[in-house]
Amino acid sequence: MIQDQTRPPRPTPRDWAVFRYGLISEAARPLAGEVVAQLLARSAARQHALPDGSLRRFSVATLRAWLKTYRQGGLEALLPKTRIDKGTFRCIDDDTAEAIARHRVQHRALSVKLFHEILHQDGVLPAGGRVCEATLRRFLKARGLDTPVRGPGKARAKYEMPHPNDLWVSDFMHGPRIKTPGGKRKAILGAILDDHSRVIVGGRFAFNEETADLLHLLRDAIATYGIPKRFYCDNGPAFTAHHLAEACGRIGCALLHSEPFDSPSRGKVERFFRTVRMRCLPRLTEEDLASIDALNERFEHWLREDYHLRRHGGIDGKPLDRYLAGAERTLIQRLSPQEIDHAFMGRLTRCVRNDATVKVGGVFYEVPPEFIGARVDLRFPVGHPEELILYRDDAPLGPIHPVDLAENARFHAQRVELSYAELLAKRDAQPQTKENPS
Repeated sequence: MIQDQTRPPRPTPRDWAVFRYGLISEAARPLAGEVVAQLLARSAARQHALPDGSLRRFSVATLRAWLKTYRQGGLEALLPKTRIDKGTFRCIDDDTAEAIARHRVQHRALSVKLFHEILHQDGVLPAGGRVCEATLRRFLKARGLDTPVRGPGKARAKYEMPHPNDLWVSDFMHGPRIKTPGGKRKAILGAILDDHSRVIVGGRFAFNEETADLLHLLRDAIATYGIPKRFYCDNGPAFTAHHLAEACGRIGCALLHSEPFDSPSRGKVERFFRTVRMRCLPRLTEEDLASIDALNERFEHWLREDYHLRRHGGIDGKPLDRYLAGAERTLIQRLSPQEIDHAFMGRLTRCVRNDATVKVGGVFYEVPPEFIGARVDLRFPVGHPEELILYRDDAPLGPIHPVDLAENARFHAQRVELSYAELLAKRDAQPQTKENPS
């Protein structure tokens, strides 16, 4: 049997920088009444899964040094000076790990040996993938999923953040089917809720649960309401993407994830989705379902005129009034449009060919000839991967454009036209020869 021996990509220095920020993110922007030393001690007391898959504890002194470095130089200052690579699972890439973890949550009552058999019998792994029992056991132990679980779930405590923007909670909800040129498609609502006020700081329907849609939502919410101290979400692909983690690191927001399949931990946004199903969706007309833009326009109108202005039982008041009242008692940190664009830029790395071009998405783009043979940093606005901008040393040099073959052909085939006076001068400069008489 042929097995795929391709190694998964090793963690990059940027992965380690984002990981280090995740350990100190709560201490970087503590809530009112919290002590930085206590936050660092709490983080030091836990084992953390490193980007290379291994587990490790860090001392308070190490975390305090990283916190000082981050405050002085931002996320870039946390890049490691030496490369570290140990404890990785070579035959388990990100997709395989996600498939194993999700299947294990559904079969927590089974032993690892029996789960290993069911994992391959059910065809859960990607095509061609196979994991031996010993590797599976070490992987599950690293994730805390090796011990069978039987019995009731854990108890929960009711909580509420004291100020606006202390905690934003986000999730997706499957909505109605709407008309498209290719037929009807299901619309998916992405929402971001402020825990203190229950205000929906971001909400939009789209056709997919993709990172680009979530980043659009979060970017617009930050531009309108300011920077949240903590962003809480589940473990879906859109929420665990490196692009989201890096954006949170650049703006100084702690990215937190719930346990897999633990939707009750995000109960407030789930309760909002119930309100959407009860009060918004039943009122939609055929015109509202004619396009995704019409649906979003109707949803924004419902938020503005109904939800934000109605009494909410959880806070005993209107969400918008509670947010405005809380904003007067706390400092709302904001960013300029340029800073937001810089934080939410997508990033690509390409090697420049000998013809001074790079290939992105099957399209060739022209770059200055001085970069031939070098690796260049390319960035693009969220949702617009075709609008590439060339960066050097984390500073923009300018946009790059697709190759225009016809224009290049005219440039290289350009003829040199001489004036009539120049032709006469050229002829007179040539030596004259006498002709022999016939």
